[in-house]
Amino acid sequence: MSESRNGARSSLIAVLLVGLLVFPAILPAGDAPVMRAENLGDTTLFAQPLLLAVANLDQRISTTTDAAGRARLTHQRALLLERLTRTILSRGGNGFAATHPADELQHLRDTVSSARRSGHKTAEMTAILRLNSAILDQSFSDLLTTVARDWIRFAPASDFNRAFVSFEHRTAFNQAPFGRTVQQLQAARSATLGDAEQALIDAYRDYNQRAEVYTAVAQSLFGFVKGAATSNWVFHWLGIRALIDAIDAQPWAIDINATMLPGSDSSIGQLISIGQFFAAALLFLALTGVGLILPPMLLRLLRRALPRRAQGAQGAPSESERFLRLIDQSFLAPLRLLVVLIAIGQATRILFLRESDERMLGLLDTLYVVLIVWALLRLIDNFVMLYSSTLLRRYATLRGELVNFSSTVLRFTVIVIASLYLMQSFGFDISTLLASLGIGGLAVAFAAKETIANIFGCVSIIADDMFRQGDWIVTPKGEGTVIDVGVRSTKIRTFDNAVIFLPNAYVAGIDVRNWSRRKLGRRIKFTLGLEYGSDMQQVKKTVDDIRAMLIAHPDIADSSTDTTKYTKQQWGKISDAMDGYGIKRTLLVYLDALGDSSIDILIYCFAKTIDWQGWLEVKQDVIFRCCAIVEANGLSIAFPSQTLYLRQDSGHAQDAVASDPVASNH
Repeated sequence: MSESRNGARSSLIAVLLVGLLVFPAILPAGDAPVMRAENLGDTTLFAQPLLLAVANLDQRISTTTDAAGRARLTHQRALLLERLTRTILSRGGNGFAATHPADELQHLRDTVSSARRSGHKTAEMTAILRLNSAILDQSFSDLLTTVARDWIRFAPASDFNRAFVSFEHRTAFNQAPFGRTVQQLQAARSATLGDAEQALIDAYRDYNQRAEVYTAVAQSLFGFVKGAATSNWVFHWLGIRALIDAIDAQPWAIDINATMLPGSDSSIGQLISIGQFFAAALLFLALTGVGLILPPMLLRLLRRALPRRAQGAQGAPSESERFLRLIDQSFLAPLRLLVVLIAIGQATRILFLRESDERMLGLLDTLYVVLIVWALLRLIDNFVMLYSSTLLRRYATLRGELVNFSSTVLRFTVIVIASLYLMQSFGFDISTLLASLGIGGLAVAFAAKETIANIFGCVSIIADDMFRQGDWIVTPKGEGTVIDVGVRSTKIRTFDNAVIFLPNAYVAGIDVRNWSRRKLGRRIKFTLGLEYGSDMQQVKKTVDDIRAMLIAHPDIADSSTDTTKYTKQQWGKISDAMDGYGIKRTLLVYLDALGDSSIDILIYCFAKTIDWQGWLEVKQDVIFRCCAIVEANGLSIAFPSQTLYLRQDSGHAQDAVASDPVASNH
């Protein structure tokens, strides 16, 4: 059963991996849910469509009052900024902002000085805003090209920090006085505004929108390259850049690189050199070797470091051994695959220095999530397998069904959270999906009403403690031993070794007889028949001897039997009656009836054991002892018989007795 379940789970994981590999490949780039670029006004402020789309989303977010709509637009903005970041790195930071030559900047400075000398305050403020807009464009362009250059040469984190700090210092500008002036002008009637005032409003809006978009892009870019700073430091420490340059400087490498550069931008030689290829191959082989060798070595060192303890009963593993098995069976295989994926990711970074492959990195991120989910599912299964028996022995109130139900809920929760995360990474709007569940929830509830009823039935069975794994129960549909109480059905193994699957909703609503809810006492009841004609004094002595024998019998319960170990207080409950615990110790031996063919003695008692085989052994011993007592008192056990009286024609009665034994064992 466990092997088939593991095989099914492995097949499911394999199908999921194949689907994740195929889905990004078949999804066209244009189908990604990126916001389309729209003009913000009469003039286009940004020549780059992606920057224009960011500005458009910022404007729509600022004017949206609906919380759900705002969340959706914010999510689209985050996806667009991530795409824009990768585009900036792949293009070397060029073409995203206007470049202003030195004479143009000087002309703007002269315009500011001229307006200041003339005393025209509005014209001076307009010239200052236009000058700062040009400085902002130039600083943003310099920032992008610097970061893209540092990205290619695997710069450490300190270089990126200096670039962004320099950008912040160069673009520091106090907008407050200009904002107050513009607000005052906008409060006035538009008809009273002159050309100079309208130019000031347009210049302020232009600068403000540029500053917001550039700052957002800079923050997104900084977060991306900052996350790669660790691997950059490792590359720099390993000398990857120096290795690439050294290989590409060789004459044979120069010849090969020259033949791979036909001049087309789509040629792979434009992206990958011989030095990059060899460096990526060496790094991939090194990391893969580390991933295959290092985890088992660390596990062996951990096994030696942990204290060795004696094994438990029947060769059960010690606590340290169970912990090592949990680590080995849960994380060893996912950890090896994780190192291989990291090797692929880093080799990809080396190969595509000038091309940030969004699909490859997105696919690797998806596979990382799948590996984490796989490791968590293995951890849950192995924890239940290795620790459930210990927990059940240590905590008497803990039930196996509750452990199984909790593990199922945990597995389902992990899969749902991972699925939502992957859907969001693929570009789906999770907030819209969750909101749509409220609309389609009624239809889903009707379609899955039986499943939901079975889930609540499982909770009801566990909460009411109707039965547990291993209990012997009787239902209208069959009788047997409980195998498991699953989320949907209860499995019962019948005594002829078949399995009955009963829906939990059905089981929760029927009468269930639980024979295993006995802690002390399994009934022994039979009638001992003595022959008519027996001496009644001997019959009375036989009754007394049988009663004394049962009282002295070590395996028969009576009023003097200690029940303290069977009547422990239930957790969170109060129960004083022994019937609540399944304790019976009644002992009755009496002359019960004068039957048709015997003097009947009723023997009614309870064996201390509740095990079937043990109960049969005790019952057999009691019967043997009762027969011995009857024989010791000179009596005989009766059997069913008939006496016939025959009458002759002369009228004299002539008795003829014919005995016909009839089997009467029950």
